[in-house]
Amino acid sequence: ALREVRVQQGLWLEQLRGGGNAPDADRDTMFVLHTMLILIARMISAQPGDDPRYGFAQWVEDRELRMLGDIIGGYNWSQQAGDVMRSLYRHFVPVIHRRVYGEYYTPDWLAELICSKVIDDKFIGEQIRRLDAGEAVDGVLDPCCGSGTFLYHAAKRIIGSQAVKDSHLEMEGATKLACRMVRGMEIHPVAVEMARANMRRIVQGASESDIAVYQGDSLMTPRPEAALFGQSGDLLLTTPRGSHLILPGWFVRSDSRNVARFARSACDDTGMPPSLGADIDGYDRDELIRAHGQLREMVKAESSGVWLWHILNQAGPMRLRGTIGRIVSNPPWVSYDKIQDAGRKREVREMAGQLGLWAGGRNTKFDAAALFVDRCPELYMTGGGGVSCWVLPRSAMRADTWEKFRKKAGAKITGVWDTGTLPFGTASCVMFIGAAGQKNRLLAKRQGADLREGDSWGAASAKTVWARPERMLPAERSEWLDEGGAGPAARKGATIIPHCLVWAETVAKGAAEGTVRVTTKRARWRPWRDLGVLEGDVPAGWIRECVAAGDLVPYLVRTSTRCILPLAGGGLDPGRAANRFWRAASGLYEAHRGRGASTPRTLDGNIDYNGKLTRQLGRSGEYVAYNKAGGAVYAARVTDGRRIMHDTVYYVGCRSRAEARFLTAVLNAEALRPALLQARRNGMDFAAHPWKTIPIPRYDGSSALHRRLAGLARRSEGVAAKACSGAAAGAAAAPALARKAVAAALRADGASGEIDAACAELLPRHAAGHGGGMRREAKA
Repeated sequence: ALREVRVQQGLWLEQLRGGGNAPDADRDTMFVLHTMLILIARMISAQPGDDPRYGFAQWVEDRELRMLGDIIGGYNWSQQAGDVMRSLYRHFVPVIHRRVYGEYYTPDWLAELICSKVIDDKFIGEQIRRLDAGEAVDGVLDPCCGSGTFLYHAAKRIIGSQAVKDSHLEMEGATKLACRMVRGMEIHPVAVEMARANMRRIVQGASESDIAVYQGDSLMTPRPEAALFGQSGDLLLTTPRGSHLILPGWFVRSDSRNVARFARSACDDTGMPPSLGADIDGYDRDELIRAHGQLREMVKAESSGVWLWHILNQAGPMRLRGTIGRIVSNPPWVSYDKIQDAGRKREVREMAGQLGLWAGGRNTKFDAAALFVDRCPELYMTGGGGVSCWVLPRSAMRADTWEKFRKKAGAKITGVWDTGTLPFGTASCVMFIGAAGQKNRLLAKRQGADLREGDSWGAASAKTVWARPERMLPAERSEWLDEGGAGPAARKGATIIPHCLVWAETVAKGAAEGTVRVTTKRARWRPWRDLGVLEGDVPAGWIRECVAAGDLVPYLVRTSTRCILPLAGGGLDPGRAANRFWRAASGLYEAHRGRGASTPRTLDGNIDYNGKLTRQLGRSGEYVAYNKAGGAVYAARVTDGRRIMHDTVYYVGCRSRAEARFLTAVLNAEALRPALLQARRNGMDFAAHPWKTIPIPRYDGSSALHRRLAGLARRSEGVAAKACSGAAAGAAAAPALARKAVAAALRADGASGEIDAACAELLPRHAAGHGGGMRREAKA
């Protein structure tokens, strides 16, 4: 109820809104959680006598601070190498919040490797010369620094560089150099404090004011209210009560100590220090005095505890403009359709259009990471240009949504490393812009290696191997496209989520005739995970077997997922609203669903989004289902027309059983795996892309080769069924183990080798050994 705490919470909320991630509910809980994490970060890196309570953490009482300090003091933080804050952040910040930001955590080994390539000794040596001459140095910036992994390794690279050794700098001088050079920015107020803590761990002895890490929007996205004040480059601050303060841009970009003195004097309710305006005249001086008076009045009306911290953070992006020589960063990987905040979504769409990156149409998969790669060098690099390196989703290499960026960047893109799934478990790459001589390469893990997030590059290099990039295969359309070539024959399954509302864990006899008692499956992610499970009676006909990606192994639908779907006849059951279970499930969905414009408003609308559920009803004949995404395609025939395809699979209608078997042989062939992997356009998604790039023919019964492949698929179905009936790969086995068992059985039988040979004859330009595959390079 205290006024100053309400102000602190209001500014915290505004910071989250800036990134489109303000909580709709449980704001008090999130505020307390974020305060705790900030205090932990500050206490880990604190110097004797430091009080970690500033900014929006000032409300915490002495007793609580001592309790937290006792816990923090029980661990030896100084002996831990790398980013020690990353695990804390990932553990405590809910995954639903991290997903909105598109956060993937760069492992230490990759950050160390990139910093060693981008922050070269010649660049460091030039900054040492400038520092000795009293000149401004060019910095190393991470504009999306998260918990500070890149900042930590950038500072470590500078301090341990040959250039520092050649200059005979003592540790104090090397630390000063790292503090002057390394700069960071992060929009999330918790992550930015963790980044500061990581920096203070590597530049030990540095004061809080020496650390140039700021909370702010590195895109400097124009806000609608900023238009009221023109495009002068001034800093607009808005209070929780809606008051506005404009700080002149020329002043904000001056020495940060001047900005701090300006804010501190206003918070103390004293006049502006005379020296701040001593060297300016006329309108500029009057403007600064007027702003100081406004801030004094705002402090009186809305508390003083947070303004100094807030102004210094918000001014950070403006002070960094034109001061950077190197950028190393892992920007947010978030597609346009996943942004929940309508205001942030509009900003991304408008900026993409202004920068010439929007591909046109709805383009819902446009990746916001492209905005950072395009805009940040322009905003922050020095006039002579510089070098930047970005960790990006693999789609940046070839997806349609990145095409305009690639054309715009052109020859500035000097190299790309395909890092596969090693850093994140999802496909990624590293892109160099402006760096000379960076070679296009592919990084692969050695057989049996255990690559850990906290490994140094020295340890990781022994577990990995560099390979030449795969040769780009010709993109040729398949014969499986719709008539007229309007689109692929493959369709995506229905959006049968969340699990805690529509996936059945148990099904038993119901209280009434024709009903069953169901208990739903617990969800893995928040907010659905926190709901637990739902129990109730539903009509027996609502229980339908579904095919999800986890049910598929090569040539076999190994298991089925039971789902609760209110279907009757050719559509949704008209009586579903009268069922108590469905009313409860619908209410929970509407209370906890995402708030984005594209998110269905009702559970009915979600499970039948774009008619993907009801269009499957009445289906007959043979179908082939394959997984939407992953490291390989797993395809199997589906003959039961009542089975519903989940949205983790795509399905293709076939004209005969022989055609379905022929198609499963082609999709499961190991010889075509490189071509299928290369067909992916967005991260790990196969989706409908293979049909546009691999010339798979329709089945021709008069072709001996086609008949041979269909026969080999029939044989493989039997091998797969036998492999899955074993104890090691039974119904309880994890999908990965079952797939491994089936693959081994197919090789032992010889069926996979014969299918590969037949596919090499069918598609010679796309089968491995005829243009695909990965080759090792000679060790440098």
